[in-house]
Amino acid sequence: MSLALTHFAFGALCMTLLLAYLPVRTRYFMAISVASGVWAMMPDFWRVSPIYEHALRELGHSVFGNVFWFHPLFDQADSSDSYRLAAVMVGVFFLVGMIYAERHQEEPMFQVDVDRLRN
Repeated sequence: MSLALTHFAFGALCMTLLLAYLPVRTRYFMAISVASGVWAMMPDFWRVSPIYEHALRELGHSVFGNVFWFHPLFDQADSSDSYRLAAVMVGVFFLVGMIYAERHQEEPMFQVDVDRLRN
């Protein structure tokens, strides 16, 4: 089982990379990245769920669990709950997020044709 922080950072990192290379520009970049990180942690929701604990656990760790940014794959690959892997994931996410923010800070979100609005 990998740490929840590893799953969160990987999910947010993947969405950041998708937003960087897809022709989509949004002002909700950070909210979408955070939501993607939470999405990556969803298979572990069974730990805090008061109902359907067994069903949620089986769903998250089945083949369908890969929809959650390859959650079962990370759990199998990092069975020792490595803090080093979590730190590396957070660092890479931070670095990619900073590069994305630096590259897109000058771009306007949208352009308004003022003359067209006046008429």
